[in-house]
Amino acid sequence: MFTLNNENQVVLTVSEQTPMPPSADFVFQALANSDFADCYVLTKEVKEAFRDPDFDELIVAEKHDATLTVSVSEDKMAATAVLTTAYGGELMSMEQAVEIIKQANITRGYKQVWLESLLGKQFEAMPGKELSGVIAKGQIPIAGKNGSLEKNVQTLADRVRQPKRREDGSVDMRDFGALASVKPGDTLMTHHFATLGKDGFNVLGETLKAKPGDEVKLIAGDGTELSGTDDKYLVATIAGVPVDDKYGMRVDDVFTIPNVDVKSGHIDFDGSVIITENIEPGMKVTAKGDITVFGSVESAELNATGSIEIKEGCLGHHKENDELSNKISCEGNLTISYAQYTYLSGNQVKIKSQASHCHIKAKNELMIGNPEKGDGKLIGGKVLDAKTMICGEVGTDKGAHTEIHLGHAAVLLKNRTDEIFEQVRLCNQQLEALESEFDKALSIEDADKQQNLLIEISDKQNLNEQLIELLPNKAAKLERAIHMLRDYCYLEVQKALHSNVELRIFNKVLKTARTYPPLTARIDKNKIELEFKTT
Repeated sequence: MFTLNNENQVVLTVSEQTPMPPSADFVFQALANSDFADCYVLTKEVKEAFRDPDFDELIVAEKHDATLTVSVSEDKMAATAVLTTAYGGELMSMEQAVEIIKQANITRGYKQVWLESLLGKQFEAMPGKELSGVIAKGQIPIAGKNGSLEKNVQTLADRVRQPKRREDGSVDMRDFGALASVKPGDTLMTHHFATLGKDGFNVLGETLKAKPGDEVKLIAGDGTELSGTDDKYLVATIAGVPVDDKYGMRVDDVFTIPNVDVKSGHIDFDGSVIITENIEPGMKVTAKGDITVFGSVESAELNATGSIEIKEGCLGHHKENDELSNKISCEGNLTISYAQYTYLSGNQVKIKSQASHCHIKAKNELMIGNPEKGDGKLIGGKVLDAKTMICGEVGTDKGAHTEIHLGHAAVLLKNRTDEIFEQVRLCNQQLEALESEFDKALSIEDADKQQNLLIEISDKQNLNEQLIELLPNKAAKLERAIHMLRDYCYLEVQKALHSNVELRIFNKVLKTARTYPPLTARIDKNKIELEFKTT
């Protein structure tokens, strides 16, 4: 009934053997049950022919092969293929599809797996079905990363943002921890250079240039230098505190700050510190070097491995248990203008005008006022220790209780000497006991046991005899140091020594009951003697 001509057309032939079908629907049904069921049926033409059927042959269907068309998006970043499945014809092969893609000038971003997925669908799809899928994608350019500077140490600006947390979970808004200090060679910053980025492309193979990142500058500030490949690192050349700079950092060998208050937090620096103004109540300053304060210090705590100088006053108040709210301590020399209710400690302590109700400890000399003018005053309080003390006026005419302890170190040495002599006494006592043990050991019948015990006793005797020989020499050295220290200690008063002053030099005591003129007090003939100045 149906045949296929050379032009892939399905032909219905009417003959004596094959009479005219009764209707177009009959033809359609016959086609559906024939080998040409998948062909493209010329429905309109067949129906038209059967309105007045008068033909020997009628083309009723066509065989179409699968087709593939490729389109490129307007921005050229994607290529889409549209596959029209076959009407009884040949399927689209991979080789044919690839050739069509090449003819569309798709050169980059093509993925064969995408094409395979699209072609695979034609095996299940209805004839003439349009199937589409992306077969190539471009790649957008990746912009370069901007250059950046990474801090390898904490600066002051970083520190004040991080108050320390107490054990109970609360935050101490005054304590930000120690200042970051650096030493030569420490890496301060790392320069992460800007990158060029990665070029992109479209499906037609055109390159899409990437935007390079913006570069940042890294410039060596004072106390630093650039090192490493392409000057990648900023390193310290001196010891000090790192400080943020416009294009990096600098290192200050002396840390300078206007005020120490709740805004700055406590200062703990491995170097010298300069405060150009004041230190507020409740604050602490600790330095491995010197501390210089151009203003005043009020109810604060200062500790320095070096020296401390305070241009103005030190003001505190009395607390419980005879403690004072202001504490200034250093291993070097301490120089201040005046002090009130302040604990002061240093190698040499110099107070330019007046100390009122303070606790003062000097390893060597305590000087209050100008020795040439005799204008310094010590009012009340305690001198806990000093070797020598020079002051214009001690106490007040109203009898403010004032205590002065000179040569207290000698008292400690004397105590150590007494301990040595006590140790010698105990050694002698031990030797006597060992003699008795030695006699008892001789009566032991077991020879081995006796021998071991005698050796043990002998070792103990030798040790005690060595100590008895060495300890007196040590005590003698201490005695000489005590005499030298005692002979060196003195108090020099240049204007007046008032009543109710308790003066202790070494272990001797003098309590004043009246006002004395200028004098020098020292130990002579095992007591405190007063030597009055003559004009």
